[in-house]
Amino acid sequence: MLVPNLLKSDVVEIVFDGSMGYGSSFLEEAFGGLVRLGKFTKEILHQKLSLKYKEDPYLIEEVWHYIDSAKVQA
Repeated sequence: MLVPNLLKSDVVEIVFDGSMGYGSSFLEEAFGGLVRLGKFTKEILHQKLSLKYKEDPYLIEEVWHYIDSAKVQA
């Protein structure tokens, strides 16, 4: 769902509210994986993603960390 929406939209808003939490492995795979698999550059994701989570603002920093530290697989 994320990749098709990123391809067709200028900005994709993701609201994490209403959950009991998110595992780091899920977040790394879902967001870092976009860069690692060569789907999107870090710069494009910073332009296209709008991330919101009222309950734990640190989660947003964690997602950006996974994106920014991901390396494209050769």
